[in-house]
Amino acid sequence: MRILDRYILVEWAKIFALCMLSFMGLLLLSEGYNWIPDFLNMGASAWTIIQYLLLSVVKNVSLLIPVSLLISVIFVLGAMNRNQEIVAARAAGIGMWRLAAPLWGIGVVLAGLLALLNAVLVPDALEAQNAVVESAQFAALKAKGGKALPKGQATFVSFENTKDRRLWLISNLGLATGQAFEVIVHSFDERGREVRSISARFAEFKRVGNRWQWTFREGRDTRVDPVTGSIMAQPAFKVLELPEFSDDPEVMLYSTREPDTLSLREVSRFVEQTGSNPGGPNAAYVMRYHAIMSAPAICLIVIAVAIPFSVTGGRASPMVGVAKTFGLFLAFYFLSSFCSAFGESGALPPMIAAWIPTVLTAVWVIPRLKAVN
Repeated sequence: MRILDRYILVEWAKIFALCMLSFMGLLLLSEGYNWIPDFLNMGASAWTIIQYLLLSVVKNVSLLIPVSLLISVIFVLGAMNRNQEIVAARAAGIGMWRLAAPLWGIGVVLAGLLALLNAVLVPDALEAQNAVVESAQFAALKAKGGKALPKGQATFVSFENTKDRRLWLISNLGLATGQAFEVIVHSFDERGREVRSISARFAEFKRVGNRWQWTFREGRDTRVDPVTGSIMAQPAFKVLELPEFSDDPEVMLYSTREPDTLSLREVSRFVEQTGSNPGGPNAAYVMRYHAIMSAPAICLIVIAVAIPFSVTGGRASPMVGVAKTFGLFLAFYFLSSFCSAFGESGALPPMIAAWIPTVLTAVWVIPRLKAVN
């Protein structure tokens, strides 16, 4: 490694660490302001509050890395440009591609780290944080003499399995008991016309191998003519087993939670069950999945954006480039939010909506990057 490479990496590491620590401090202040009063009202202990705040930092570290990377890269290159160090390097025959090589390497490393965090550490932190909140709420209700649903149980579940074209309506679902009460399942054909409706007083489910098996009890199995919509048959049953029904009850519970509270593992199971591009309410959950999967690419986009902003402007202060960075990031996140809204509503396929901001930013920055080099 050249001395120049070590110099660039050391200077970058100083600014990057400062940015990460600053943003983490702001994050802790924000989370504390939003959640500490709620925890105090629930009578939670100080350790519960500290545990929640620490998990918040781990959960949001994937959001802090791209912002810190952009600010640190643009600040370092801007300072080198202002001090004529880039001019000296280019006069010595070092092109911009070679000069920025250590930063591109950092971008690749952080992209891999971001993918690893999103796959392993962040999901664990998010699930643990949800568990902390649920435990505190349960303890508060119990102390006041109220009743709370145990973990793994939900009421009024509506789940659309778009892959197998089934709509489930369940009054009460419990994973621990393996039972669901007042169950209605509507089945549709390829054109979205109802062909079957099963209503049961309750149903039992269990996992056999890699599949879930459902047994419906005390209900009716209604067959519908998809063309006319008239009822063809409506036999009653005591017990009805349907091997083709392998819907995951745990995924059904995910549909009762907000998409942003689900980890990558959970939304991956949701996508596997419902399909990669569903419509309706499931689109928001699949949008969450593709947004997480596209996040690592931002690290490389950050490097590409920082170089043109940093090496122009002569002796301008590096803070000028940092100020421009915030404007650019504001535009990027506005575009991301705009595309996410379309993806969550089903107006755009979630996969396309998640990648549009990254692709458009790359199209915009590549000609400017070539011009600088």
